[in-house]
Amino acid sequence: MVQDKCGRSPPGVQADAAAWPDWRDAAAYAPLLDADRSLIAWEWLRRDPRYRAAVKDSSSIHAPAEFGLVAFEPPRLGVPHARPIWNAHAHPFVLAAERSRTICPNDLFDLARMNGFSRIIADDSGEHLLLCDGFRSIRLDGPAGLFSEGAVGLRYMIGGLSAAEAPLSTLRRFLALCRTGLFSRDLHRAEQRARRWILMLRAWDALIAGASQREIAEMVFSRSVAGARWRIREPSVRSRTQRLVRSARDFAEGGYRELLHPHSVAVRHR
Repeated sequence: MVQDKCGRSPPGVQADAAAWPDWRDAAAYAPLLDADRSLIAWEWLRRDPRYRAAVKDSSSIHAPAEFGLVAFEPPRLGVPHARPIWNAHAHPFVLAAERSRTICPNDLFDLARMNGFSRIIADDSGEHLLLCDGFRSIRLDGPAGLFSEGAVGLRYMIGGLSAAEAPLSTLRRFLALCRTGLFSRDLHRAEQRARRWILMLRAWDALIAGASQREIAEMVFSRSVAGARWRIREPSVRSRTQRLVRSARDFAEGGYRELLHPHSVAVRHR
């Protein structure tokens, strides 16, 4: 059984229909400029009709793991209010930990010091901890009671060669947060492709709203495309719009999951 130990009612079948910004309002998408990849990926997942249906239907055979999550998150919640907890299979940036016998007070992790950043989901496999300020997030997994039962010494389990890179990155971020009480801007750098991903999201929201490619081109790229024969008069804008729409459709069909994996060639070059 899944339990949410952060004082929030576990999201379930009563989740409202997803609400997202008016695609015509560029400023409404500005918070995503500071969001990490896991939260940008969430913005795509919460728009997925299959996900929204699974959350709404109590008799659904679909489990959160099918969508890469530990537990369902209400699709009405967007950045910076959402706290999705991705599982380690979908999102390798998860640091596995276990109890250590350390007795040095300076080496104890106390969740109470995290200033409201934390959310814990407990299930049969243990505890899944998310530390998130709404824009940057850190994920840890551990056995039952590891994080929630007071100050504890932690030992981290990292193995492999290439497989070690993602959890090592998470460990560095986690240590910086524990040391300063803040998410390190050096270790949580702004995504270079964020503006492009936001444009893709706006384009997808426009398509959902029934907008034409001309309307998308006008609002996103250039007001000069208003009127007839714009495809002929503005071929470069037409091409940019077509590429944007294709990329948006690809992400909406599941391509957004590439955001959750390190060193994705498709994400770097999209």
